[in-house]
Amino acid sequence: MATVTTTPSAALLLGRLADERRMRALAAVVLGESSVAGIAARTGLSGDEAARAVAHLVGLGLVRRDTAGLTADLRVLAKAARAASTPRRRPPLEGATDVQAAVARNFVTEDGRLAALPARAAKRRLVLAWVASRFELGRRYAEREVNGLLLPVYDDVASLRRHLVDDGFLERKAGVYWRREGA
Repeated sequence: MATVTTTPSAALLLGRLADERRMRALAAVVLGESSVAGIAARTGLSGDEAARAVAHLVGLGLVRRDTAGLTADLRVLAKAARAASTPRRRPPLEGATDVQAAVARNFVTEDGRLAALPARAAKRRLVLAWVASRFELGRRYAEREVNGLLLPVYDDVASLRRHLVDDGFLERKAGVYWRREGA
């Protein structure tokens, strides 16, 4: 397993440390064991289990291997904890009015995609108005083009397309879509 160059997420670290063998191996390294054989002896793991656990820990960056043997680097845990506790960055919502952005931000992920459409009609209309602003007035779009504009925003393009038409933001006829005047 290769050494990690970026800090793994807190979720990944916790998931990997949920394995008791890896946790025992990490504890042994923290307590001073510097070899796989020493880890196996101290933890009761077989040599193969200890080697696999160490390989995972090295891959996560929690254990470093050098000429002196194995050492723990718990700064990785601290960095992941800081990253997990940092408030979520709010993405800019291009083309959104202040009111649309205030509502849409509650439904948009860090990468600017909709996680879900609001259940409340008034909020959903504000989010749909923001999405509809991607379409030029007076231009006709084939369904494939509409999907291409909607996919960067939301995975379920068919549902989003249907909402845009049903709520009056887009018109549709014979597979051709266009943005409604005033929408």
